[in-house]
Amino acid sequence: MWRHRRGQARHTPHLAPIVPPDVELMTLTAPITPRHGAPGRRAGPKDFPHIGLLNDFLSVPYPTGSTFASQFLQAQFKLRGHKVTVVGPNDPQARPEDLPQPSVALPSLPIRSNPGFYLPLPTRQVLQRLAAEKFDIVIGQTSSALMDAGAYLRTTQRVPLVCVNTAMLSSLYDVLLPESLSHNDRVQELCRRYIVPFVEQASVRVYNNSDGLIVLSKGLERYWRDLGVTVPIHVIPRSVNPKICAAEVGPDPFPASAPKGARLMMLCRHVREKGLSRVIDIFAQHIAPVVPDATLTLVGDGPDRASFRERCARQGVADRVFFPGEVPVSEARTWYSHGDLFVYASLSETYGQVVSEAMYCGLPVVAMDDQAGVAQQINHGRDGLLLDPGPNRASANARFGQEVVGLLTNPSRRRSLAEAARRAAVNRADPDRAIQRYYIAFEQARRHRALSHPDASTLALTAPMVKWAMLHSTVSGLALLRPPTVHRNGIKHSGWGDRSIDRADVAGSARLTGTSS
Repeated sequence: MWRHRRGQARHTPHLAPIVPPDVELMTLTAPITPRHGAPGRRAGPKDFPHIGLLNDFLSVPYPTGSTFASQFLQAQFKLRGHKVTVVGPNDPQARPEDLPQPSVALPSLPIRSNPGFYLPLPTRQVLQRLAAEKFDIVIGQTSSALMDAGAYLRTTQRVPLVCVNTAMLSSLYDVLLPESLSHNDRVQELCRRYIVPFVEQASVRVYNNSDGLIVLSKGLERYWRDLGVTVPIHVIPRSVNPKICAAEVGPDPFPASAPKGARLMMLCRHVREKGLSRVIDIFAQHIAPVVPDATLTLVGDGPDRASFRERCARQGVADRVFFPGEVPVSEARTWYSHGDLFVYASLSETYGQVVSEAMYCGLPVVAMDDQAGVAQQINHGRDGLLLDPGPNRASANARFGQEVVGLLTNPSRRRSLAEAARRAAVNRADPDRAIQRYYIAFEQARRHRALSHPDASTLALTAPMVKWAMLHSTVSGLALLRPPTVHRNGIKHSGWGDRSIDRADVAGSARLTGTSS
């Protein structure tokens, strides 16, 4: 876990709290009001008619929490009358209908380990093109150096820049490491002691050269404050995709050998940073021997799926762990609705979109406490279970398994958690509340930019572009070390302009408040 690995974070003085101490920012049922003495009128489309959205992709490669968030923002702001121009790396394989309209494509390098993802590169022509767009505000929905394009516009065009923290940097390095290096203690120690602090401080500098930072949880707000971020921080949880959570429930998709009442499931990319190995170990050692009917279904695909299958065989549970592969997002609710418990051990999430989806669909969640996005969503003992991941891993795994067994053998408690989870997720994930919080962040960013005087010298503008090009070239090279993600089922996922994302299904939301499946 990022906080346990880093130890005690140093204290760094920062600006006064964005809200008074007695106001809980994440209480989404409370009225939304402007802060810092802002006028009573809320900001809206007329205040920021043209939004620039800096994004890690133009063509949607496959669903992730970040890709959904970008689609959601573009669709919701367009729905309210904004012009939204998406800025991202060029995908040479993309068809015109795969791209958002309008958009600006930057020259790019491929990320071999994640086919369909590209890293943008800066050029003078592209920067001039962005300046000509005359954005009223820029949202940096990116974890790459593309954020420097926003800083460039902020300096040269006086455009307010709002950054969004989309990646857990303290675990991001492991995504690029091959299996052998990932399990090398010396390599891990080197990365934790030198690489992670370097990347974190580079991000702090970028964020402090913006006009506000949006994070997805209170834990991440504390994380970045402790690292030295001084600009206003706004905590805005993600909404959910109506195509997932308001879809009709289809026929039972689970194998016949997975009896109802003891079905554990997890939906995610099959990569080691999602904690699947830990879930398999817990199931094999602490759940399967106690609950004879218990099964584990791991929905999704990825480069590490073969190693997870091998782990199941070594643990003797290959006949009780199922790998149905990747499924269309429209079928995800069917899986959630026919499952009995959602288990999650990832400690690398900024949010954990699948946790929110499972809860919204009435599936209780047992998860490791990451002190960040996942922990933000679960109120332990009321709408799910949140368990300490360490520092004694064996003891933590045993406790996790015991809690799961307790729920599998107590259907009434499971139903109670499911109902509470559904109510909490529906309140938290309301699209209108999320967008209203963005408007508050926009208004505060405009005032912050008006009071700032960034360095506009040639050196100050050129140096970040050089570092940007060098960093992305290096990352593209490192991505060659790990085998590429595979998607065996060949699913074609929703792209930009999907109307199921544009507008929440009110009737579907009402259905979701009914009796738990």
